[in-house]
Amino acid sequence: MNQVCQGTASIDERAPGHYVLSIDADGTTYCNAQLDDYHHLPRMSYPWRAPKRLSLDARLTGDAMGTWGFGFWNAPYSPLASRWPALPATAWFFGNGSGNLAWDIDSTPIGFKAATLDTRRMRARLIALCAPLLLLLMRSMSIYRFVWPRLTAWLGLSERMLPQDSDWHHYELLWQADRTTWLVDGSVVHHTSCSPHAPLGLCIWVDNQWLVAGPRSGFGWGVGPSQTTLEIRELKIMNYKL
Repeated sequence: MNQVCQGTASIDERAPGHYVLSIDADGTTYCNAQLDDYHHLPRMSYPWRAPKRLSLDARLTGDAMGTWGFGFWNAPYSPLASRWPALPATAWFFGNGSGNLAWDIDSTPIGFKAATLDTRRMRARLIALCAPLLLLLMRSMSIYRFVWPRLTAWLGLSERMLPQDSDWHHYELLWQADRTTWLVDGSVVHHTSCSPHAPLGLCIWVDNQWLVAGPRSGFGWGVGPSQTTLEIRELKIMNYKL
């Protein structure tokens, strides 16, 4: 596993598969503690393809004002991963403590969610060409409620808000070629036919950035103060078949 510490971040490996990722940010610079397995690889060489099962125990403590999470993605805009940006593809557990990242019509601006997105599809690229017009149309609540749910399938988008506390929980992500399923403590919390196409890399992180991005929120980015720790253990990735 690659360990990345930016700003006032630290990673403590207490045992194989047991890590403590911490940030202590004053809000002046970007701060990120991250584990990944794709560092400096070409995106087409990222290590994971469906069907895969990711499982781990995790807990989050502190004020959690930035973003955090764990799962698979293609690092679409990370300078640590590739020189060039890419259209995003994800299947993960994702949290944000400030900003506005409500992509699904039933999602809230902040919170913890199970989410998938695959904008590399041809239909998603067609949506990107019409993005300025669509953003204007989404200002109307009636148009938004009629149009946006019909576009989410084209974007491979599906997400479900989840409870979040500071206790240990067991998380599982079942990523298959034609579906994705999320479980918390053995119970299914979300299931969708949306599934990003391979290849993807594993990312586990906590940072102090806030983001604004969505069909009605516009776009924005910044950093803020945050003292947060994400602890994981029993990390496993294995082939998965029904």
